[in-house]
Amino acid sequence: MRTLQRTSWAVLCMMLIIAPIARAQQQSQPVPADQAAPPIPAYRSPLASAANNGDDDGLPGDPSKLNPDSRSLTGAQEFTLGELASKHSYWQPHVNFTSTLDSNGLSSTTNTGWTTWSTFNGGIDLHRISGNSNLSLLYSGGASVSNDGSSNNGIVQSMQFAERIGFRRATLSLLDQLSYLPENGLGSQFDNIGTPLGIGSIGLQPGLIPGQSILTTRGQRLSNSLVPEVDVKLTGRTSLTFVGSYTLLHFFDNALLNYYNVGFSAGYNHQITRKDTIAVSYSFSAFRYSNFNQSIDDQVVFLSYGRRVTGKLAFQIAAGPDYTSFAMPITGTSNAGTGTLSGSSSHVSWALNTSLTYQLRRIGLGLSYAHGVSGGSGVLAGSVADTVSGSASRPLSRTFSGNWSVSYGRNNGLTVNGPGTPTANQTFDYWSSNVGLSHPMGRTMTLGLSYLFQYQNSNAAFCVGPTCGSSLVRHEILFTLGWHDHPIPF
Repeated sequence: MRTLQRTSWAVLCMMLIIAPIARAQQQSQPVPADQAAPPIPAYRSPLASAANNGDDDGLPGDPSKLNPDSRSLTGAQEFTLGELASKHSYWQPHVNFTSTLDSNGLSSTTNTGWTTWSTFNGGIDLHRISGNSNLSLLYSGGASVSNDGSSNNGIVQSMQFAERIGFRRATLSLLDQLSYLPENGLGSQFDNIGTPLGIGSIGLQPGLIPGQSILTTRGQRLSNSLVPEVDVKLTGRTSLTFVGSYTLLHFFDNALLNYYNVGFSAGYNHQITRKDTIAVSYSFSAFRYSNFNQSIDDQVVFLSYGRRVTGKLAFQIAAGPDYTSFAMPITGTSNAGTGTLSGSSSHVSWALNTSLTYQLRRIGLGLSYAHGVSGGSGVLAGSVADTVSGSASRPLSRTFSGNWSVSYGRNNGLTVNGPGTPTANQTFDYWSSNVGLSHPMGRTMTLGLSYLFQYQNSNAAFCVGPTCGSSLVRHEILFTLGWHDHPIPF
């Protein structure tokens, strides 16, 4: 509870500090239209593909109308194919229903057989343009109900907030990504909370999102990332970027490891051509656990390269040395109780983040990979994590579209040699794959059918609900019915 209070006060203080500054700058420094920062794109729901009515009113209807992506290479957000051009403020409601057939509900009860779920949710996508301010608010909320009563019901809440304020030579951004879900996000039906539930993502870098790449028992968990960013333009080709972050992962129903991470980064960007950018940056992260006596400090120097071709290609890669210091011994799992510290240790390794988005004529491809120190997904008291994800989508006919995604997460507990006795920490390998088919019904409704496969193994036994062993397999079949209104200007 104290952790949640700290998060609430941090968000409130940040808003109180930034709001007066933004108003003062808007009143005292009007920005010419040709110098204002490009707007943050309004998210285009996966269900909105049928909403293109050909209107030229500046509302999101034609995905081919893209502005070049203006995000900083060393900033908090990943590159995109471009930003949807929009001239007006609007809002767009949506409602979704998902029925799930599940071979393993990950429940803490004794049930290990097939179960069924019904997930209801509704929300709003809001985009507001005012002066030199551009705001996007994406919200979705509902519940996941066990139809046979063999598992606990769950609450589904997700909020994405992004505001960008442009000044003469600087841009101030405030980003927040929050979720309150009954199970982990990576590779589950709640991954990105976009395909089944109709809300998108502001695209934060992997290191700014609490890692959840280990499959755990079903139970409510809060994940939050609060990120302020300042970009200062030095010349037409160079800029400085400063990013702060506060991330939180808190479990309410399970005895897992709650932690938060406070971070800071500073970067120098240089645009060598219209499409290519290079950069150098330094980042610091401090992981702290509220129910476990452990602390981890991580420092990385990144060299980065990025290339953007509007509507076609978005690629970025950042790599560099990684210096980590932590308390010891680290016992490795959430069953460690409060832990007993006897000293400290450090090691030098490497970190890498890269992502690629490529749009062919009819096929969209995505690929990302991240390697570095992580909080341990609530199971390990710190880990070296490798996360890979890929996706592909294409129209199969005039009314049917197909999509496929795969993700892999490997978490290796930080290994520490204690006084005279080596300790080998546990390693988790987690695979997930999803294949889906969607079909629009008219201009506001969509039907979807998908199959989800999850597999996890480890070098030692683990328990997920009543199932214990060194591996776990899960199958899910999901039927989705979604409705969204047309964008409504205001």
